Amino acid sequence: MRLSVVRPRPGRRRWSAAGLAVTAALVAACTSATDTTAGPEDRIAAFTAAWQSFDPDAAAGLTDNPPEAAQVLDAVTANLGADTLRIAAGPVTRNGDTATSTATMSWTVDDDTWTYPVTWTWRHTGGGADGWDLVWTPTVVHPQLGERQTIAARATAAEPGVVVDRTGTQLVSPTRVFSVVVVPSQTPDLAATAAALAPVLAPFDPSITPDSITAGVGQATSEAGGGSPSASPASPSAPASAAPEGGADGTARPVQYTVVNLRESDYQQVKPQLDAIPGLIFPSQQRNLPPTRDFARTTLASVNEAVAPRLKGTSGWTVFTVDATGGVLETLFDQPAAAGQRVQLTLDIGLQKSAEQVLAGVSEPAVLLTMQPSTGEILTIAQNPAADALGSIGLTGRYPPGSTFKIVTASAGLSSGLLTPEKVVPCPGTWTVDGRLIRNHDEFDLGDVAVTEAFAYSCNTTFAQVATQLPADALTSMAAAYGIGPDYVVDGVTTLTGAVPAATSQVQKAENGFGQGQVLVTPFGELLMAATAARGAAPTPVLIRGGAATTVDQAPADRSPAVQTGIRTLMRAVVAEGTGTLDPSLGDVYAKTGTAEYVGEDGTPGSHAWVTGYRGDLAFVVFIAGGGESSRSVQLLDQFLRQIPA
Repeated sequence: MRLSVVRPRPGRRRWSAAGLAVTAALVAACTSATDTTAGPEDRIAAFTAAWQSFDPDAAAGLTDNPPEAAQVLDAVTANLGADTLRIAAGPVTRNGDTATSTATMSWTVDDDTWTYPVTWTWRHTGGGADGWDLVWTPTVVHPQLGERQTIAARATAAEPGVVVDRTGTQLVSPTRVFSVVVVPSQTPDLAATAAALAPVLAPFDPSITPDSITAGVGQATSEAGGGSPSASPASPSAPASAAPEGGADGTARPVQYTVVNLRESDYQQVKPQLDAIPGLIFPSQQRNLPPTRDFARTTLASVNEAVAPRLKGTSGWTVFTVDATGGVLETLFDQPAAAGQRVQLTLDIGLQKSAEQVLAGVSEPAVLLTMQPSTGEILTIAQNPAADALGSIGLTGRYPPGSTFKIVTASAGLSSGLLTPEKVVPCPGTWTVDGRLIRNHDEFDLGDVAVTEAFAYSCNTTFAQVATQLPADALTSMAAAYGIGPDYVVDGVTTLTGAVPAATSQVQKAENGFGQGQVLVTPFGELLMAATAARGAAPTPVLIRGGAATTVDQAPADRSPAVQTGIRTLMRAVVAEGTGTLDPSLGDVYAKTGTAEYVGEDGTPGSHAWVTGYRGDLAFVVFIAGGGESSRSVQLLDQFLRQIPA
């Protein structure tokens, strides 16, 4: 059979619809199917999303070997313990039914990130755009990962930072601590044990009594399910503690009650007495503790919270390949641990311990603060336990300043020209202004005397009269020049300075003039006042060297040279002949005392005891809340200065 071919005429080419269809079919038959199939981009996105979500099974399902891929991906993900995984997909290169793609892997553990590139191969096995599978090989995870291997990581703990004093001495260091623990099941007579134990431990914690011990044991027993009535623990520092339900072998462990924790030096003092008391055990452990039990307790608590991020450091992270037996093969990434910072405080351990020793015998809340006027560095923030129980009263407790505020009143008088140290002024035993009777202590009467003498002997009547002759805001402005009123933001601690409102009446002016009106000052504010008197201008307080710079909401104004010279003359007279007399062997001390009257919440009158001043480049304030006469504060100052070379 012969086929005849009909040729078109020259110059005319015509295609029928059927012919076009046949031609298209022939072209399609001669072209690879993958040329018109979408690439693996959607599958890459799905694989990336699944693995970033730490879903190894979903990710493995997009490979050509799901069982093996799932096993490796799951092991690597678990072993690294990463916080996050970020995969940045790169370009895709396609060659028929095969494609290669790149990606950047970023594993993050804590603050460390491990980043590296990988290359993936994809193969199209049919089924359109969803027919792309990732060719599984361990190099999908990391280029250096081989068969029957996995990746593991090891964290290296960071060496914590340290807090040191101004001399570089570590403030907190490892100390052996012994717990005094009562085990009721081993105590034949709990009442007898408590009666014998309390007097041995009370010197370390006055709250420990026989009743507190038995109550604490009762609470521990009740919490452990023993049925005893609940009671308060013996000491805030040693809460009631019941042992866990059972040991490693499943047996129940006895109830235990920790009465107190003792430093090794304290424990050794009373060990013979403790050994003689039945029912006690003494487990020990190392703890990071300050030099003494109450050393700068409220201050260090605040500082530690503020500098914790600086002390933390950054842990290290090493990533390596391991074989099927767990043997380490090759290190892939190594980020060394970074130690925490060395934080240096301006505190002086020696001065702080001396100050706390001086305050130890005071039953009322007592504070002793010191500062270096030339630098503003705070040297001591000492409080006794009674003060610690009220919080950081040395830095934030506001109290009437009494006659210490005459530093401000006298300075305002000197600044206005109303006073000079030599000017003669009246110092009657009493003086009345608008019906308000002002008295000197025991109504002493000096008659007409020089301002220096009136200041030295603390004439209330004199400075009440001076204040009534000044503008309403004169004391407010002068107090601010001494640092009282401005708000300082000091790195590491919270501070207040005080409040001196402008007077609205003659009576208020008079009472403010000797620190008994609406004036409230903190011991910290008094310290700034003393440092300003020593330095000539208000210092900028600092507690952490190299920390955040101290800021203040209003810059204290300068005082005139006449005020500076005059106030020094007055403050020296207080120590040389007045209410703050000290032994001349203590050196040239400048000070002002104050007995500040107040009425308690129960209506009972009382008085605070103050003394503030400086010697050389050491400013100080001693305060006893409810301490009565200022002479008590002067006695503490005397004890403190005797421990410091003049």
